[in-house]
Amino acid sequence: MNATKTSSRRRADRGFSLLEVLIAVAIIALVGGVAAFNLFPQFFKAQRDKAAMDIGVIEQAISSWRLDHNGALPDSLDQLWTEGPNGEAPKLDPDKLDGGKLLDPWGSEYVYNKISTMKFEILSYGADKAPGGDGDNADISSIKNKSGN
Repeated sequence: MNATKTSSRRRADRGFSLLEVLIAVAIIALVGGVAAFNLFPQFFKAQRDKAAMDIGVIEQAISSWRLDHNGALPDSLDQLWTEGPNGEAPKLDPDKLDGGKLLDPWGSEYVYNKISTMKFEILSYGADKAPGGDGDNADISSIKNKSGN
């Protein structure tokens, strides 16, 4: 009788078998994969949404800058976070800059194009950091956003 108690106690002290551990790891990996598959598209959409909101804020800052400068457009985005020649406050908070630059969610600078004396475009090149592209790599433009594209 003592032999049966000893053998059952040894089984309890052994812990998990390699097969049991591998099955548990496989289940955790499967659940993690399903979660990642469902969460990553939302993450990329959030980056694009943030870039579009940033572009809207930059547009508002340019509109405010124009009011202080007789309708003229700034030569560069740098002028939006520096004090104006007549003591005007910066239109964008310099504390929000990353290394003195205004960066999109992918770490690239926003592009400012003066199209004419009255028209401009702000854009982010998206995840690929290059002009053009589709999906997450598509450009996000102040002009395209207004036309619904």
